[in-house]
Amino acid sequence: MDRRPESSNGRFELFYRKGWAYLAVYPPAGAGRPVYPEDIENRMRMLGVPHAYTVSIRELIEEASGKPVALVEWPNGQALASMIAVNIAKDGMSVTATISPPRKGAAAPTPADVMDALADAGVCYGIDQDYIRRMLGQAAYGKPLLVAAGTEPVPGQPRHVVHYFNANRGRPYLEMDFGRINLKELNFIENKRSGDLLAELAAPVAAVDGRKVTGEPIVAPTAPQGAPLLAGPNTSLSPDGARLFAACDGNVRIAKGTILIEPVISVKNVDFSTGNIRFDGSVIIEGSIADGFVVEAGGDIQVGSRVGKATLKAGGSIVLKTGINGNGKGVIECGGDLFAKYVESCTVTCHANVLVEEAIMHSHVVAYNHCVLGGRRSEVIASELIVGGSFWCKKLGNFNEPITRLTVGVPPEIVMECRTTAAAIEHRQEALDKAMLQLEQLEKLDREGRADERVIQAQAHLVETVEKLRPELAELRGRYPALRDRVAASRHSIVVVEETMYKGVTVSFGQLEYRGAAAGIRKIVLKARDGLVIESAFNYRERPVLTFDAPSADADKPADPVA
Repeated sequence: MDRRPESSNGRFELFYRKGWAYLAVYPPAGAGRPVYPEDIENRMRMLGVPHAYTVSIRELIEEASGKPVALVEWPNGQALASMIAVNIAKDGMSVTATISPPRKGAAAPTPADVMDALADAGVCYGIDQDYIRRMLGQAAYGKPLLVAAGTEPVPGQPRHVVHYFNANRGRPYLEMDFGRINLKELNFIENKRSGDLLAELAAPVAAVDGRKVTGEPIVAPTAPQGAPLLAGPNTSLSPDGARLFAACDGNVRIAKGTILIEPVISVKNVDFSTGNIRFDGSVIIEGSIADGFVVEAGGDIQVGSRVGKATLKAGGSIVLKTGINGNGKGVIECGGDLFAKYVESCTVTCHANVLVEEAIMHSHVVAYNHCVLGGRRSEVIASELIVGGSFWCKKLGNFNEPITRLTVGVPPEIVMECRTTAAAIEHRQEALDKAMLQLEQLEKLDREGRADERVIQAQAHLVETVEKLRPELAELRGRYPALRDRVAASRHSIVVVEETMYKGVTVSFGQLEYRGAAAGIRKIVLKARDGLVIESAFNYRERPVLTFDAPSADADKPADPVA
């Protein structure tokens, strides 16, 4: 068997690196041809390498170590070398390097070349050398490479309260994608026993400074002191003020940032067997509320079955797991959210979000934040709604064209004050006109000599009435323009109708009005911009997003509209 080594010719590499021409010579194998000086000199002439002594070349050929050796200075070889462009982001938090491919006759760039270019640009921090080596190994030329990144500062975190109960029980509903929800599973009452840990203060987190790629430090903001743990009624603080416990059995909730335990009463029904209920805590009604009865609670109210011509008032939220048909006499007032399957023939004032599953019909609804209908029907029929935030439903109005009015994007108290003032102006003007007409008739009797004592007394009474009405009317008219100017809709508020807005619907963004077309409108989104109501099509895949605040954490304070 022939074991002679395979023959191969000798070879050499001639290339530019950092101002010099380098030469590396490799020996032949077996009967291969060696490298001759003429081979190297011809390559030098072709590349424009300056003349080198032949003796030096012969020595390198004889040594044939394969190691690159600086042969001769070659300043002009720079034109063949790879260029490294370094770009530092304006914020000093990242660096990209774009490496051009080397031309024939120049060595491939090395990690050291990239490091030198970064150093020349002032980059000294956050350099990813492993990434640089990997990209050079892949010959990733001509594209920006993220070679260095700074460290973002980490702001200090103040001490904060960790709750050991559900601090926002409406959140599963508020975060839904406006799909179906089972109101029967929505529970606003969370009972705790005496001695249970309700909350504690977590330790603050120290700030950590950041650093730019140039080494410049970025000072992280220090944390504020943070809110204390506020103990409400029926709770007790640990001696160090860091832990809060229940002092009695009851429902835990948050009011104005204060954690409290409130007593809970639970009844089967509200009727003649119980009478009206007025209670400082929360009330659970497993069944129904009979017509004409009143339930008032400082906390939440939950009703498991039908509600008729009743009055419900809660400092917190109200959950109607079926709904209410008030027959024109139902009243609901709550400081938190209202959750209901349907609302019919009822007057509602809600200082947070009104969240109805199926329908609002023949009702007057005031919602200080959003009003959202999220069930299969999701329709509003023959109702008047004043919504401080945004409004969302599937059907607005009805094909029978009953009047439906929606005012959106303005704090309800401003809308109602403006309307009340306008009504007062109209009422007093009518009264003044009537008094002036009657006074004119009595003065005519006086001129004709037919006035008796009764006429004179009536005339004096009418003069007194006119003198009273005129300044009142002047004061109202003087105040009304400023009120009207305040009725301006928020740019964040929107109206979304997923399916149909019928004829007979009026949507008001402050002083701007939008009326449904005679044929109705399909799939529409409305918003107020620069004195106009802007229409756009509703696309389920690109639907708007509403941001719900947490009214239950501050149940006694009206919620601001946001979207």
